[in-house]
Amino acid sequence: MSEVNRLVPNDAVLEKFVDLPDLLARVENDRELLTELFVMFQEELPVLQDALHDAIDVGNLPEGAKAAHALKGMLANMSMKQGTTMAASIEAAARAGNIPAIKETLASFDSKIAALSAAVDAFIAGM
Repeated sequence: MSEVNRLVPNDAVLEKFVDLPDLLARVENDRELLTELFVMFQEELPVLQDALHDAIDVGNLPEGAKAAHALKGMLANMSMKQGTTMAASIEAAARAGNIPAIKETLASFDSKIAALSAAVDAFIAGM
């Protein structure tokens, strides 16, 4: 495996959620930088998730779409393809006014994000 995409044993759990070779390539295999990015990700994730839930809970679908869009961008930048796809689905449903689809996707999204967050925490702790 090339140095750019070098993986280590504690990467396995994270790879369930993140295209780690792609993300490592983006940071030129700088694991210290990657860890810093993950720390920032863990700080911003709950803020955006709360904004999404708050907007949906009060029926403010434009704000829900905006929060889902921000989550989608953040997840895409971190090579988290499944999360990106789910956030895009929530954004589209919010723009279409499809509250049942939002709630269905949001429940699954929250579950995946909780597991992703735990995997990111494990990665950070392993560094």
